[in-house]
Formats: sequence, structure tokens, C-alpha cells
Amino acid sequence: MSAQYRKQHIQKKLVFGLGQTGLSCVRFLVEQGFEVAAFDTRLTPPLIEQLYKDFPHVDVTLQNISEALFDDVDQIIVSPGISLKSKELAIANERGIEIVGDIELFALSAKAPIIAITGSNGKTTTTTLIGEIFKAAGLNAEVGGNIGTPVLDLLDKVVPDFYILELSSFQLETTRHLNPLVAVILNISADHMDRYNDLDDYASSKLGILTGASNKIINVDDGWLSAHLSSVGEYVGFSENTPVDISTENMTYGLSQIENTLWIMAGDRPVFNAADLKLQGRHQLMNAVAAVAVADICGVDEKAICKVLQDFDGLEHRTQFIDLIDGVKYINDSKGTNVGATVAAINGFDSEIILIAGGDGKGADFVELADAIKKKVRYAILFGRDAGLIEKAITGLTNIVRAVSLEAAVNQAHKIATQGETVLLSPACASFDMFDNYQQRGDVFIQAVKQIAGGKANG
Repeated sequence: MSAQYRKQHIQKKLVFGLGQTGLSCVRFLVEQGFEVAAFDTRLTPPLIEQLYKDFPHVDVTLQNISEALFDDVDQIIVSPGISLKSKELAIANERGIEIVGDIELFALSAKAPIIAITGSNGKTTTTTLIGEIFKAAGLNAEVGGNIGTPVLDLLDKVVPDFYILELSSFQLETTRHLNPLVAVILNISADHMDRYNDLDDYASSKLGILTGASNKIINVDDGWLSAHLSSVGEYVGFSENTPVDISTENMTYGLSQIENTLWIMAGDRPVFNAADLKLQGRHQLMNAVAAVAVADICGVDEKAICKVLQDFDGLEHRTQFIDLIDGVKYINDSKGTNVGATVAAINGFDSEIILIAGGDGKGADFVELADAIKKKVRYAILFGRDAGLIEKAITGLTNIVRAVSLEAAVNQAHKIATQGETVLLSPACASFDMFDNYQQRGDVFIQAVKQIAGGKANG
């Protein structure tokens, strides 16, 4: 496939964005024998020194971009963090230059079947879970994309049995020939509204994952997806509801009560006792259902599926159990960076909740939090740049407290919470107003909880 790719594309390649993805693109294209140039609108991109060291012959332009840079360029490979509406890419469009991303380059060169997962929420957990199931079954599965290793770096390894990719809307915008064996859409909720015109615009980028897919797995409970099922062709559904007979054309995976026990089902076949799942929250249970659907469709041994589901205790910062203090659970869902993620987290717990939320809202409509907060949240403790916007959207639905920092919010939550409740950090916002990333935000939450627990122990 690489030779074919080289024959079809013989002019200069221009890499836009010099972070981890950009560096992997430069490496791949140089190894393919292309003439490569690179640019970034920042003066000091994060991996620029590494680029200079590894590829001293690659022409690099920083910050001051002239139109001459696009001369003799037939293709721009753009990093996912860069909007296709940028002025630089507008110039490329005017000149008729093809714009793709690293996933497109990967798809044209991959020699193993691709399993692709997207969704507004849950895609990292689901992708990781699928990878662990396949590995437990003795299959060579390489996991990458929006999680861990850039996809082009996976091509340097021995060809696996499967590539399992987490894909964001940004990556799918510039991908046309993915043609996955299995494509999964977990859910659609408003996210990145600072980059998209509206929910339909955002969702349409997600639907790109279905292009050329042999098997399409769709969450039929999702409001937006259920309203657009007629446009996706044949698909396999997964649902919180009791599934239909999987031997029919309407194959469905879901949940069912059998003798007062909840089971994950493949049609009418019980696969796994949900009580044995370590993942926290109902939304995580649905991620497990999606993983079962993928593994079952690919013929993975059921024993491997059940073994991993029983052992897998989730990922850091995703409804991660931190501690039980005075009968109160402390849950770190710092990865809840959009409204849909926070709604799913709130709805995933049966107890009353003390919610800690706030940060950079990315243009989101926080009114969508209202129903979940009204039903489950006894107090909302708000912090960060857009705390006021959240407060405006939920005033009158719950008790509201403002905090000057995340540490202060945790301490206030400890004072308010009573036995049997859950203190949930699920910000519904990005972290960049106060932290480097959601991981740092989650670590600060964990440390604050540990200090409370330590104080109780010392007391």
C-alpha cells in the first residue's frame, strides 16, 4: 500500500502542526521518500527541537507564514488540533491543495483490519477495553489514534491481527478512506462547540467513521443517533434495553434481567453478569456492552471477554474511585470535559451527588445539565472561568456553592456530604483555564481527597 501511495502522490508534502502527531507525520513521509516541509503558527511548538535533531533536512517555517510556502505542494497533512477553518488552510483550499490527516495516511498503508471507535464520551475506555479483550484472546492488537501511540508509528511494528483506534471528530474530518472492519459510535452530545457551527455539524464529522465500514455498531438509545439511523444503512445496535434475537437482521446487544440479575446480552444469549463489572457507573456499563458487541462480531472467545470485563477496573480520571471517607465515595471524572460526559457520569450513580464542576466550557450550552442535576445532585460546587455560566443554567435546580479553587471545592464538598452520598468531580469543561490538562486537574483532586483522608486518619 505504501508503494501505491507513493505513486499516487509525487509532489511536496507539507505538515501543518508540530506536536506529537506532526512529528510522526514527518517521520512517515520522509521514510516514504517524499520531499517534506513543515510549519506551525507557534514560535516554539512542543517538539520542534526533536524535529530539528531527527530531520535536519526538512524545511521548517514558524509563526510567520507566507503564501509562497504553499508553492509546489500537492498535499497538506494537518494535525487534529488545527481547525480546518484556519486562514492557512483557507489558502490551501483556494489553491486546490488536498488536506488530509495522519489517519488518512495510515488507512492507505495499513495491512490489518481496523476497528475504529468514536463518540463524545467513553471512547478511550471502550477502545482500551476492546484492546485488552483481544490481547487476552491471544490476538496481536495494536491500540492507538487519539489514545497513546500516533497511528503512523504503529506501522513500524509487526503487522498485527487488528488495529484498534480511538478517533476524535477532529481526526475524522480529514479521513476519507478508513474502511474499517468495525466502526463504533458510542454517543453524540455537544462538544467542541467553539470549533463547530452546531451539534449537527459536529455529529456529521463523527459519522465519517462509518464510511466503508463492513460492520457498523450504533448506540440506538442516543437521541441524535436514533434520529439519524435511516442515513447509516445496515447496522448493529447496542442498548440499555433488552435486545432482540441476535439471529434476526436487527442484531442488538444490550442488558436484561435474568432471575433478578442484570446480564450483558448478545441478542438472547447471556454473556456477562453485570454485577461482576468493576467499572463505576451505568455509562461505563454501556461501554462494556459496546466492547462485547465488537468482540463478539469479530469472533473473539467469550472466555476472554468475560475475564477482561471482570478484571478491568477502568482508566485514571474516568469515573475513577478514589476513596471512601465517612461513608462518602469520592470519584474522579476529570475526563468529563463536556456536558454530555458529566450528564452520563451523574446518571451513572444511584446515590445523591455533590457535584464539582467548572473550567473552560468551550462554548457549551450548560442548560443540558439541568435534568440530571435536578434528579441527582444535592449540591453543585462550581469553580473556574465558566462557573458563572453553569450557575446561570442550573439556578433553582439544586444548591449552588462557588469555590476559588479545586482544592477549596473538595474541602467544601467534604463538609457538605453525608454518608451514602458521592462527591463527583465531573467538570463539564476543559481544564485549560487553570491546569495544563485534565490529568493534572484529576491529580489535584486526588491529592485533595488524600489530604482529607490523611487528616481523618491522624485525627
